[in-house]
Amino acid sequence: MWTQVLSFFDYKFLLLLQVLAVVGIPLILWHYFNLRKLFPLAIIQIFVGILLGGSIFGVIAPDAFKYLFGLADPSNAKLGTTVSAGITALATVAVVMFVFLAGCEADRNVVQNAAGMILKIGVTGVFTPWIMGSIAAYFIASYYVNVPGSLVLGTRGELLYTVAFGLCMAVTALPVLVIVLRELGFNSKPIGSVALAVGGVDDGLLWLSLAIILPLAPPGVSGALPLINWISFYAFLFAIGGGILAIMLVIYVVNPILERLLAQQATERMLMSMVILAVFGVGAITELTGLHAVFGAFFVGLLIPEKLRHMAQDRFDVPVSLLLLPFFFLATGLKTKFEFGNTEMWYIAGIALAVCITGKFFGVTIPTWRLGQSAPFSITLGTLMQCKGLMELVVVTILYERGVFGQSTFTALILVALVSTAITVPLCNLARGYFGEAAVQTREEQKIEISVPTVPDLPKSEQPGKVVGQRAKVEGASLDFENAIGKVAVNSPDVVIGRHKEDGIRVNDVRVSRGHARLQKLGEDVYEITNLTAARSEPNPITVNGVQQDRAILKNGDTVSLNGVNFRFRTA
Repeated sequence: MWTQVLSFFDYKFLLLLQVLAVVGIPLILWHYFNLRKLFPLAIIQIFVGILLGGSIFGVIAPDAFKYLFGLADPSNAKLGTTVSAGITALATVAVVMFVFLAGCEADRNVVQNAAGMILKIGVTGVFTPWIMGSIAAYFIASYYVNVPGSLVLGTRGELLYTVAFGLCMAVTALPVLVIVLRELGFNSKPIGSVALAVGGVDDGLLWLSLAIILPLAPPGVSGALPLINWISFYAFLFAIGGGILAIMLVIYVVNPILERLLAQQATERMLMSMVILAVFGVGAITELTGLHAVFGAFFVGLLIPEKLRHMAQDRFDVPVSLLLLPFFFLATGLKTKFEFGNTEMWYIAGIALAVCITGKFFGVTIPTWRLGQSAPFSITLGTLMQCKGLMELVVVTILYERGVFGQSTFTALILVALVSTAITVPLCNLARGYFGEAAVQTREEQKIEISVPTVPDLPKSEQPGKVVGQRAKVEGASLDFENAIGKVAVNSPDVVIGRHKEDGIRVNDVRVSRGHARLQKLGEDVYEITNLTAARSEPNPITVNGVQQDRAILKNGDTVSLNGVNFRFRTA
Protein backbone atom coordinates (compact mmCIF):
# COMPACT_ATOMS: atom_id res chain seq x y z
CA MET A 1 0.00 0.00 0.00
CA TRP A 2 2.79 2.45 0.96
CA THR A 3 4.51 1.67 -2.33
CA GLN A 4 1.46 2.69 -4.37
CA VAL A 5 0.74 5.85 -2.35
CA LEU A 6 4.26 7.24 -1.95
CA SER A 7 5.58 6.46 -5.41
CA PHE A 8 3.39 9.32 -6.67
CA PHE A 9 5.38 11.98 -4.85
CA ASP A 10 8.74 13.45 -5.86
CA TYR A 11 11.72 14.17 -3.67
CA LYS A 12 10.67 17.80 -2.97
CA PHE A 13 7.47 16.65 -1.30
CA LEU A 14 9.41 14.00 0.60
CA LEU A 15 11.82 16.67 1.85
CA LEU A 16 8.89 18.66 3.25
CA LEU A 17 7.58 15.53 4.99
CA GLN A 18 11.03 14.95 6.46
CA VAL A 19 11.10 18.50 7.84
CA LEU A 20 7.70 17.98 9.46
CA ALA A 21 8.89 14.71 11.00
CA VAL A 22 12.37 15.62 12.27
CA VAL A 23 11.41 19.11 13.48
CA GLY A 24 7.80 18.55 14.58
CA ILE A 25 7.94 15.23 16.43
CA PRO A 26 10.66 16.30 18.93
CA LEU A 27 8.85 19.57 19.70
CA ILE A 28 5.54 17.77 20.29
CA LEU A 29 7.12 15.18 22.56
CA TRP A 30 9.16 17.75 24.45
CA HIS A 31 6.40 20.33 24.96
CA TYR A 32 3.07 18.53 25.03
CA PHE A 33 4.21 15.36 26.81
CA ASN A 34 6.10 17.37 29.46
CA LEU A 35 9.42 15.74 28.61
CA ARG A 36 11.01 19.19 28.99
CA LYS A 37 10.96 18.56 32.74
CA LEU A 38 13.24 15.56 32.28
CA PHE A 39 15.41 16.16 29.21
CA PRO A 40 16.73 19.07 27.12
CA LEU A 41 15.19 19.40 23.65
CA ALA A 42 18.48 18.29 22.06
CA ILE A 43 18.20 14.87 23.71
CA ILE A 44 14.65 14.40 22.36
CA GLN A 45 15.87 15.46 18.90
CA ILE A 46 18.66 12.87 19.02
CA PHE A 47 16.23 10.18 20.16
CA VAL A 48 13.73 10.96 17.38
CA GLY A 49 16.54 10.95 14.80
CA ILE A 50 17.44 7.42 15.85
CA LEU A 51 13.77 6.44 16.10
CA LEU A 52 13.30 7.41 12.43
CA GLY A 53 16.27 5.27 11.38
CA GLY A 54 16.20 1.82 9.89
CA SER A 55 16.49 0.03 13.23
CA ILE A 56 13.05 1.15 14.49
CA PHE A 57 10.94 2.97 11.87
CA GLY A 58 12.55 0.83 9.15
CA VAL A 59 11.39 -2.32 10.93
CA ILE A 60 7.89 -1.09 11.83
CA ALA A 61 7.06 0.33 8.38
CA PRO A 62 9.78 -0.72 5.92
CA ASP A 63 8.02 0.51 2.77
CA ALA A 64 7.23 3.92 4.25
CA PHE A 65 10.81 4.17 5.53
CA LYS A 66 12.31 3.38 2.12
CA TYR A 67 10.22 5.91 0.28
CA LEU A 68 10.33 8.65 2.91
CA PHE A 69 14.13 8.58 3.01
CA GLY A 70 14.71 7.40 -0.55
CA LEU A 71 16.72 4.35 0.47
CA ALA A 72 16.93 0.92 -1.14
CA ASP A 73 14.30 1.67 -3.76
CA PRO A 74 15.22 -0.32 -6.89
CA SER A 75 12.24 1.07 -8.83
CA ASN A 76 13.47 4.66 -8.48
CA ALA A 77 17.22 4.79 -7.95
CA LYS A 78 17.41 8.46 -8.94
CA LEU A 79 14.92 9.40 -6.22
CA GLY A 80 16.83 7.39 -3.61
CA THR A 81 20.13 9.05 -4.51
CA THR A 82 18.61 12.54 -4.53
CA VAL A 83 16.86 12.24 -1.15
CA SER A 84 19.75 10.58 0.69
CA ALA A 85 22.18 13.14 -0.78
CA GLY A 86 19.88 15.94 0.40
CA ILE A 87 19.83 14.58 3.96
CA THR A 88 23.63 14.26 3.95
CA ALA A 89 24.06 17.81 2.63
CA LEU A 90 21.76 19.30 5.27
CA ALA A 91 23.49 17.27 8.00
CA THR A 92 26.89 18.60 6.87
CA VAL A 93 25.68 22.21 6.92
CA ALA A 94 24.13 21.60 10.35
CA VAL A 95 27.25 20.23 12.01
CA VAL A 96 29.49 22.93 10.48
CA MET A 97 27.18 25.70 11.72
CA PHE A 98 26.76 24.06 15.14
CA VAL A 99 30.52 23.90 15.69
CA PHE A 100 30.83 27.50 14.45
CA LEU A 101 28.31 28.55 17.12
CA ALA A 102 30.24 26.49 19.69
CA GLY A 103 33.31 28.54 18.74
CA CYS A 104 31.29 31.75 19.16
CA GLU A 105 30.15 30.64 22.62
CA ALA A 106 33.62 29.52 23.76
CA ASP A 107 35.22 31.89 26.24
CA ARG A 108 38.70 32.65 24.93
CA ASN A 109 39.93 33.48 28.42
CA VAL A 110 38.66 30.37 30.25
CA VAL A 111 41.89 28.35 30.07
CA GLN A 112 44.14 31.40 30.18
CA ASN A 113 42.50 32.80 33.30
CA ALA A 114 41.43 29.49 34.84
CA ALA A 115 42.18 29.18 38.50
CA GLY A 116 44.45 26.32 39.49
CA MET A 117 41.52 24.26 40.72
CA ILE A 118 39.53 24.60 37.49
CA LEU A 119 42.49 23.76 35.26
CA LYS A 120 43.51 20.72 37.32
CA ILE A 121 39.97 19.35 37.45
CA GLY A 122 39.49 19.91 33.71
CA VAL A 123 42.73 18.19 32.72
CA THR A 124 42.22 15.25 35.09
CA GLY A 125 38.58 14.96 34.04
CA VAL A 126 39.69 14.48 30.43
CA PHE A 127 42.71 12.23 30.77
CA THR A 128 41.36 9.83 33.43
CA PRO A 129 38.45 8.54 31.30
CA TRP A 130 40.66 8.74 28.19
CA ILE A 131 43.28 6.43 29.69
CA MET A 132 40.66 4.06 31.13
CA GLY A 133 38.79 4.01 27.81
CA SER A 134 41.97 3.33 25.85
CA ILE A 135 42.86 0.40 28.10
CA ALA A 136 39.35 -1.07 27.67
CA ALA A 137 39.50 -0.47 23.89
CA TYR A 138 42.84 -2.25 23.65
CA PHE A 139 41.30 -5.48 24.99
CA ILE A 140 38.18 -4.99 22.81
CA ALA A 141 40.30 -4.55 19.69
CA SER A 142 42.61 -7.45 20.58
CA TYR A 143 39.64 -9.77 20.85
CA TYR A 144 37.53 -8.69 17.87
CA VAL A 145 40.41 -8.34 15.41
CA ASN A 146 40.39 -12.14 15.12
CA VAL A 147 36.59 -12.54 14.91
CA PRO A 148 35.44 -13.13 11.32
CA GLY A 149 32.75 -10.72 10.11
CA SER A 150 33.07 -8.45 13.14
CA LEU A 151 31.98 -4.82 12.66
CA VAL A 152 33.72 -3.50 15.76
CA LEU A 153 36.96 -2.19 14.26
CA GLY A 154 37.13 0.23 11.38
CA THR A 155 39.69 0.18 8.60
CA ARG A 156 42.33 2.23 10.41
CA GLY A 157 43.81 -0.40 12.68
CA GLU A 158 43.79 -1.26 16.36
CA LEU A 159 46.06 1.50 17.69
CA LEU A 160 44.06 4.42 16.32
CA TYR A 161 40.83 2.68 17.37
CA THR A 162 42.17 2.41 20.92
CA VAL A 163 43.20 6.08 21.19
CA ALA A 164 40.01 7.40 19.57
CA PHE A 165 37.75 5.20 21.72
CA GLY A 166 39.41 6.62 24.83
CA LEU A 167 38.87 10.17 23.60
CA CYS A 168 35.14 9.51 23.18
CA MET A 169 34.96 8.51 26.85
CA ALA A 170 36.32 11.93 27.86
CA VAL A 171 33.82 14.17 26.05
CA THR A 172 31.63 16.62 27.97
CA ALA A 173 29.08 18.59 25.92
CA LEU A 174 29.29 22.21 27.06
CA PRO A 175 26.17 23.44 25.16
CA VAL A 176 23.97 20.71 26.67
CA LEU A 177 25.62 21.18 30.09
CA VAL A 178 24.41 24.79 30.09
CA ILE A 179 20.84 23.60 29.52
CA VAL A 180 21.13 20.89 32.19
CA LEU A 181 22.34 23.42 34.77
CA ARG A 182 19.28 25.58 34.11
CA GLU A 183 16.90 22.63 34.37
CA LEU A 184 18.43 21.66 37.71
CA GLY A 185 18.50 25.23 39.03
CA PHE A 186 22.27 24.89 39.50
CA ASN A 187 22.95 27.94 37.33
CA SER A 188 22.24 30.16 40.36
CA LYS A 189 24.60 28.19 42.60
CA PRO A 190 28.41 28.18 42.84
CA ILE A 191 28.53 24.70 41.29
CA GLY A 192 27.16 26.22 38.06
CA SER A 193 30.18 28.51 37.61
CA VAL A 194 32.64 25.74 38.40
CA ALA A 195 30.93 23.22 36.08
CA LEU A 196 30.88 25.66 33.15
CA ALA A 197 34.52 26.62 33.63
CA VAL A 198 35.59 22.96 33.83
CA GLY A 199 33.46 22.20 30.76
CA GLY A 200 35.22 25.01 28.91
CA VAL A 201 38.62 23.50 29.69
CA ASP A 202 37.35 20.06 28.60
CA ASP A 203 36.07 21.51 25.33
CA GLY A 204 39.43 23.08 24.53
CA LEU A 205 41.30 19.85 25.24
CA LEU A 206 38.77 17.86 23.17
CA TRP A 207 39.24 19.92 20.00
CA LEU A 208 43.01 19.99 20.43
CA SER A 209 43.15 16.20 20.83
CA LEU A 210 40.81 15.56 17.91
CA ALA A 211 42.96 17.82 15.71
CA ILE A 212 45.95 15.59 16.50
CA ILE A 213 44.08 12.30 15.90
CA LEU A 214 42.24 13.06 12.65
CA PRO A 215 45.34 13.58 10.45
CA LEU A 216 46.28 9.97 11.25
CA ALA A 217 43.13 8.89 9.36
CA PRO A 218 43.38 10.97 6.16
CA PRO A 219 40.21 10.85 4.02
CA GLY A 220 42.04 10.16 0.76
CA VAL A 221 43.99 7.15 2.04
CA SER A 222 42.29 3.83 2.83
CA GLY A 223 43.43 1.14 5.19
CA ALA A 224 45.41 1.18 8.41
CA LEU A 225 48.55 3.30 8.64
CA PRO A 226 51.33 2.82 11.19
CA LEU A 227 51.90 5.89 13.29
CA ILE A 228 55.49 6.13 12.05
CA ASN A 229 55.57 6.05 8.26
CA TRP A 230 55.99 8.60 5.50
CA ILE A 231 52.35 8.60 4.37
CA SER A 232 50.90 9.26 7.82
CA PHE A 233 53.72 11.69 8.61
CA TYR A 234 53.06 13.79 5.51
CA ALA A 235 49.27 13.52 6.02
CA PHE A 236 49.70 14.72 9.59
CA LEU A 237 51.87 17.68 8.57
CA PHE A 238 49.50 18.56 5.72
CA ALA A 239 46.47 18.55 8.04
CA ILE A 240 48.17 20.52 10.80
CA GLY A 241 49.48 22.94 8.17
CA GLY A 242 45.93 23.35 6.92
CA GLY A 243 44.80 24.17 10.46
CA ILE A 244 47.56 26.77 10.88
CA LEU A 245 46.72 28.23 7.46
CA ALA A 246 43.06 28.47 8.48
CA ILE A 247 43.93 30.32 11.69
CA MET A 248 46.25 32.73 9.85
CA LEU A 249 43.57 33.30 7.21
CA VAL A 250 41.01 34.24 9.84
CA ILE A 251 43.42 36.56 11.70
CA TYR A 252 45.08 38.30 8.75
CA VAL A 253 42.45 38.19 6.00
CA VAL A 254 38.95 37.62 7.38
CA ASN A 255 39.21 39.78 10.52
CA PRO A 256 40.63 42.89 8.77
CA ILE A 257 37.76 42.72 6.26
CA LEU A 258 35.17 42.32 9.02
CA GLU A 259 36.70 45.10 11.13
CA ARG A 260 36.69 47.43 8.12
CA LEU A 261 33.02 46.65 7.54
CA LEU A 262 32.28 47.34 11.21
CA ALA A 263 34.13 50.66 11.00
CA GLN A 264 32.09 51.57 7.92
CA GLN A 265 28.90 50.65 9.81
CA ALA A 266 27.94 48.08 7.21
CA THR A 267 24.48 46.56 7.42
CA GLU A 268 23.91 43.49 9.52
CA ARG A 269 22.96 41.55 6.39
CA MET A 270 26.37 42.30 4.86
CA LEU A 271 28.23 41.42 8.05
CA MET A 272 26.46 38.09 8.53
CA SER A 273 26.87 37.23 4.83
CA MET A 274 30.63 37.74 5.13
CA VAL A 275 30.71 35.63 8.29
CA ILE A 276 28.88 32.76 6.53
CA LEU A 277 31.33 32.96 3.61
CA ALA A 278 34.22 32.83 6.09
CA VAL A 279 32.75 29.81 7.91
CA PHE A 280 32.39 27.67 4.80
CA GLY A 281 35.48 29.04 3.04
CA VAL A 282 37.82 28.33 5.96
CA GLY A 283 35.97 25.05 6.59
CA ALA A 284 36.65 24.03 2.98
CA ILE A 285 40.39 24.58 3.54
CA THR A 286 40.55 22.39 6.66
CA GLU A 287 38.42 19.74 4.93
CA LEU A 288 40.69 19.76 1.88
CA THR A 289 43.83 19.37 3.97
CA GLY A 290 42.40 16.40 5.89
CA LEU A 291 41.60 17.99 9.25
CA HIS A 292 37.81 18.41 8.93
CA ALA A 293 35.49 21.24 7.97
CA VAL A 294 34.31 21.63 11.57
CA PHE A 295 37.75 22.85 12.65
CA GLY A 296 37.69 25.71 10.15
CA ALA A 297 34.21 26.63 11.36
CA PHE A 298 35.34 26.48 15.00
CA PHE A 299 38.35 28.73 14.29
CA VAL A 300 36.10 31.33 12.64
CA GLY A 301 33.68 31.31 15.59
CA LEU A 302 36.51 31.57 18.10
CA LEU A 303 38.59 34.27 16.41
CA ILE A 304 36.27 36.76 14.67
CA PRO A 305 35.57 40.10 16.44
CA GLU A 306 33.57 39.85 19.65
CA LYS A 307 30.68 41.93 18.35
CA LEU A 308 30.19 39.56 15.41
CA ARG A 309 30.47 36.46 17.61
CA HIS A 310 27.59 37.77 19.70
CA MET A 311 25.58 38.85 16.63
CA ALA A 312 26.06 35.45 14.94
CA GLN A 313 24.78 33.63 18.03
CA ASP A 314 21.62 35.72 18.04
CA ARG A 315 20.95 35.31 14.32
CA PHE A 316 21.90 31.69 13.65
CA ASP A 317 21.13 29.89 16.91
CA VAL A 318 17.41 29.22 16.29
CA PRO A 319 17.57 28.10 12.62
CA VAL A 320 20.57 25.86 13.33
CA SER A 321 19.18 24.33 16.55
CA LEU A 322 15.56 23.87 15.51
CA LEU A 323 15.78 23.32 11.75
CA LEU A 324 19.21 22.09 10.65
CA LEU A 325 20.43 20.00 13.59
CA PRO A 326 17.46 17.59 13.44
CA PHE A 327 18.74 16.56 9.98
CA PHE A 328 22.11 15.76 11.52
CA PHE A 329 20.33 13.59 14.08
CA LEU A 330 18.34 12.00 11.25
CA ALA A 331 21.52 11.26 9.29
CA THR A 332 22.98 9.73 12.47
CA GLY A 333 19.83 7.64 12.96
CA LEU A 334 20.04 6.36 9.37
CA LYS A 335 23.61 5.18 10.03
CA THR A 336 22.90 3.43 13.32
CA LYS A 337 21.82 -0.20 13.43
CA PHE A 338 20.30 -1.28 16.71
CA GLU A 339 19.98 -5.03 16.46
CA PHE A 340 18.93 -6.71 19.67
CA GLY A 341 20.72 -9.86 18.59
CA ASN A 342 24.00 -8.02 17.91
CA THR A 343 25.94 -9.14 20.98
CA GLU A 344 29.15 -7.30 20.10
CA MET A 345 27.31 -3.96 19.93
CA TRP A 346 25.72 -4.46 23.36
CA TYR A 347 29.01 -5.75 24.77
CA ILE A 348 30.87 -2.61 23.66
CA ALA A 349 28.04 -0.33 24.82
CA GLY A 350 28.13 -1.91 28.30
CA ILE A 351 31.91 -1.57 28.61
CA ALA A 352 31.91 1.99 27.24
CA LEU A 353 29.09 3.10 29.53
CA ALA A 354 30.84 1.67 32.60
CA VAL A 355 34.19 3.20 31.64
CA CYS A 356 32.89 6.67 30.72
CA ILE A 357 30.75 6.99 33.86
CA THR A 358 33.38 5.77 36.32
CA GLY A 359 36.30 7.46 34.53
CA LYS A 360 34.62 10.85 34.32
CA PHE A 361 33.18 10.59 37.81
CA PHE A 362 36.43 9.72 39.58
CA GLY A 363 38.50 11.92 37.25
CA VAL A 364 36.49 14.95 38.40
CA THR A 365 35.38 13.99 41.92
CA ILE A 366 38.75 12.97 43.40
CA PRO A 367 40.80 16.04 42.33
CA THR A 368 37.92 18.35 43.37
CA TRP A 369 37.87 16.78 46.83
CA ARG A 370 41.67 16.80 47.15
CA LEU A 371 41.73 20.48 46.21
CA GLY A 372 39.71 21.33 49.30
CA GLN A 373 36.06 21.06 48.29
CA SER A 374 33.51 19.06 50.26
CA ALA A 375 32.64 15.48 49.35
CA PRO A 376 29.00 16.35 48.48
CA PHE A 377 30.12 19.15 46.13
CA SER A 378 32.79 16.94 44.54
CA ILE A 379 30.38 14.06 43.98
CA THR A 380 27.74 16.33 42.43
CA LEU A 381 30.29 17.97 40.12
CA GLY A 382 31.53 14.55 39.01
CA THR A 383 27.94 13.58 38.23
CA LEU A 384 27.30 16.76 36.24
CA MET A 385 30.27 16.21 33.95
CA GLN A 386 28.73 12.97 32.61
CA CYS A 387 26.75 15.09 30.13
CA LYS A 388 27.93 14.16 26.60
CA GLY A 389 25.02 15.17 24.38
CA LEU A 390 25.50 16.42 20.86
CA MET A 391 29.27 16.92 21.12
CA GLU A 392 29.75 13.17 21.52
CA LEU A 393 27.63 12.54 18.43
CA VAL A 394 29.74 14.97 16.38
CA VAL A 395 33.02 13.36 17.47
CA VAL A 396 31.82 9.77 17.01
CA THR A 397 30.31 10.54 13.58
CA ILE A 398 33.54 12.17 12.36
CA LEU A 399 35.62 9.20 13.52
CA TYR A 400 33.16 6.73 11.97
CA GLU A 401 33.23 8.53 8.62
CA ARG A 402 37.05 8.43 8.69
CA GLY A 403 36.96 4.66 9.16
CA VAL A 404 38.28 4.64 12.73
CA PHE A 405 35.21 2.87 14.14
CA GLY A 406 33.17 0.03 12.71
CA GLN A 407 29.38 -0.06 12.57
CA SER A 408 28.94 -1.84 15.93
CA THR A 409 31.21 0.58 17.79
CA PHE A 410 29.52 3.58 16.18
CA THR A 411 26.06 2.41 17.22
CA ALA A 412 27.26 1.50 20.72
CA LEU A 413 28.81 4.93 21.30
CA ILE A 414 25.67 6.70 20.07
CA LEU A 415 23.72 4.71 22.66
CA VAL A 416 26.30 5.63 25.33
CA ALA A 417 25.95 9.34 24.48
CA LEU A 418 22.17 9.13 24.92
CA VAL A 419 22.25 7.20 28.19
CA SER A 420 25.05 9.18 29.86
CA THR A 421 23.31 12.47 29.06
CA ALA A 422 19.86 11.22 30.08
CA ILE A 423 21.02 10.06 33.53
CA THR A 424 22.73 13.36 34.40
CA VAL A 425 19.61 15.20 35.59
CA PRO A 426 18.06 12.42 37.75
CA LEU A 427 21.42 11.55 39.35
CA CYS A 428 22.12 15.21 40.18
CA ASN A 429 18.65 15.57 41.67
CA LEU A 430 19.36 12.47 43.75
CA ALA A 431 22.67 13.93 44.97
CA ARG A 432 21.06 17.22 45.93
CA GLY A 433 18.19 15.47 47.65
CA TYR A 434 20.65 13.40 49.73
CA PHE A 435 23.30 16.03 50.49
CA GLY A 436 21.14 19.16 50.54
CA GLU A 437 22.70 22.55 49.77
CA ALA A 438 26.18 21.18 50.48
CA ALA A 439 26.00 19.56 47.04
CA VAL A 440 26.03 22.92 45.25
CA GLN A 441 28.06 25.22 47.52
CA THR A 442 31.83 25.71 47.39
CA ARG A 443 33.83 26.26 50.55
CA GLU A 444 35.02 29.66 49.34
CA GLU A 445 32.85 32.73 48.90
CA GLN A 446 31.95 33.12 45.27
CA LYS A 447 33.65 36.10 43.63
CA ILE A 448 32.06 38.02 40.78
CA GLU A 449 34.05 40.67 38.97
CA ILE A 450 32.05 43.71 37.91
CA SER A 451 33.44 46.58 35.85
CA VAL A 452 32.19 49.56 33.87
CA PRO A 453 33.97 51.35 31.02
CA THR A 454 36.24 54.27 31.93
CA VAL A 455 35.34 57.77 30.79
CA PRO A 456 38.43 59.50 29.27
CA ASP A 457 37.15 63.08 29.81
CA LEU A 458 36.92 62.74 33.60
CA PRO A 459 39.80 63.10 36.07
CA LYS A 460 41.24 59.77 37.16
CA SER A 461 39.80 60.19 40.64
CA GLU A 462 36.29 60.40 39.15
CA GLN A 463 36.61 57.46 36.74
CA PRO A 464 34.00 54.73 37.41
CA GLY A 465 36.57 52.03 36.56
CA LYS A 466 36.58 48.61 38.20
CA VAL A 467 34.48 48.30 41.32
CA VAL A 468 35.67 44.98 42.68
CA GLY A 469 36.24 45.10 46.42
CA GLN A 470 35.00 48.67 46.95
CA ARG A 471 31.63 50.25 47.53
CA ALA A 472 30.77 52.94 45.01
CA LYS A 473 29.05 56.14 46.12
CA VAL A 474 26.04 56.43 43.83
CA GLU A 475 23.39 59.13 43.56
CA GLY A 476 21.35 57.97 40.52
CA ALA A 477 20.03 54.53 39.55
CA SER A 478 22.33 51.67 40.50
CA LEU A 479 22.71 47.92 40.65
CA ASP A 480 23.47 46.68 44.15
CA PHE A 481 25.44 43.42 43.97
CA GLU A 482 25.94 43.54 47.77
CA ASN A 483 28.77 41.62 49.49
CA ALA A 484 32.18 43.16 48.73
CA ILE A 485 31.11 44.68 45.41
CA GLY A 486 28.40 47.08 46.47
CA LYS A 487 26.61 49.43 44.10
CA VAL A 488 27.44 49.95 40.44
CA ALA A 489 26.20 53.21 38.92
CA VAL A 490 23.98 53.19 35.84
CA ASN A 491 25.73 55.97 33.92
CA SER A 492 23.67 55.82 30.73
CA PRO A 493 19.94 55.84 29.83
CA ASP A 494 20.63 52.78 27.65
CA VAL A 495 23.19 50.32 29.00
CA VAL A 496 23.98 46.67 28.17
CA ILE A 497 24.82 44.28 31.00
CA GLY A 498 26.83 41.17 30.13
CA ARG A 499 30.14 39.34 29.93
CA HIS A 500 31.35 41.13 26.77
CA LYS A 501 34.37 43.38 27.43
CA GLU A 502 32.57 46.21 25.62
CA ASP A 503 29.30 45.86 27.55
CA GLY A 504 28.33 48.96 29.53
CA ILE A 505 28.34 47.00 32.79
CA ARG A 506 30.55 43.94 32.48
CA VAL A 507 29.80 40.98 34.75
CA ASN A 508 32.77 38.66 34.33
CA ASP A 509 31.06 35.42 35.31
CA VAL A 510 30.60 32.37 33.06
CA ARG A 511 26.91 32.15 33.91
CA VAL A 512 26.26 35.52 32.25
CA SER A 513 26.07 35.79 28.45
CA ARG A 514 27.81 38.40 26.34
CA GLY A 515 25.24 41.14 25.94
CA HIS A 516 22.88 39.40 28.36
CA ALA A 517 20.46 42.25 29.14
CA ARG A 518 19.63 45.82 28.16
CA LEU A 519 18.61 48.36 30.82
CA GLN A 520 16.78 51.39 29.36
CA LYS A 521 15.49 54.51 31.07
CA LEU A 522 11.90 55.21 29.99
CA GLY A 523 11.17 58.13 32.31
CA GLU A 524 12.00 59.60 35.69
CA ASP A 525 13.07 56.62 37.82
CA VAL A 526 11.37 54.26 35.31
CA TYR A 527 13.66 51.59 33.84
CA GLU A 528 12.99 48.56 31.66
CA ILE A 529 15.19 45.47 31.50
CA THR A 530 15.16 43.27 28.37
CA ASN A 531 16.66 39.82 27.86
CA LEU A 532 18.84 40.11 24.75
CA THR A 533 19.21 36.31 24.52
CA ALA A 534 15.44 35.71 24.39
CA ALA A 535 15.47 35.05 20.64
CA ARG A 536 17.80 32.07 20.98
CA SER A 537 16.63 28.47 21.03
CA GLU A 538 17.84 28.16 24.64
CA PRO A 539 17.78 31.72 26.09
CA ASN A 540 19.90 32.58 29.10
CA PRO A 541 17.18 33.50 31.62
CA ILE A 542 16.51 36.69 33.55
CA THR A 543 14.28 36.58 36.61
CA VAL A 544 12.73 39.58 38.36
CA ASN A 545 11.65 38.88 41.95
CA GLY A 546 11.85 35.16 41.20
CA VAL A 547 9.72 35.26 38.03
CA GLN A 548 11.41 34.56 34.69
CA GLN A 549 10.71 37.40 32.25
CA ASP A 550 12.08 38.52 28.89
CA ARG A 551 11.02 42.13 29.47
CA ALA A 552 10.05 43.89 32.70
CA ILE A 553 9.65 47.35 34.25
CA LEU A 554 11.89 47.60 37.31
CA LYS A 555 10.89 49.24 40.57
CA ASN A 556 13.14 50.35 43.39
CA GLY A 557 14.22 47.30 45.40
CA ASP A 558 13.45 44.67 42.71
CA THR A 559 15.77 41.66 42.79
CA VAL A 560 17.10 40.67 39.36
CA SER A 561 18.98 37.47 38.53
CA LEU A 562 21.07 37.01 35.39
CA ASN A 563 21.19 33.21 35.29
CA GLY A 564 22.08 33.12 38.97
CA VAL A 565 24.14 36.31 39.31
CA ASN A 566 21.92 38.54 41.48
CA PHE A 567 21.62 42.26 42.06
CA ARG A 568 19.03 44.59 43.57
CA PHE A 569 17.89 47.50 41.42
CA ARG A 570 17.98 50.90 43.13
CA THR A 571 16.67 54.26 41.96
CA ALA A 572 17.76 57.62 43.33
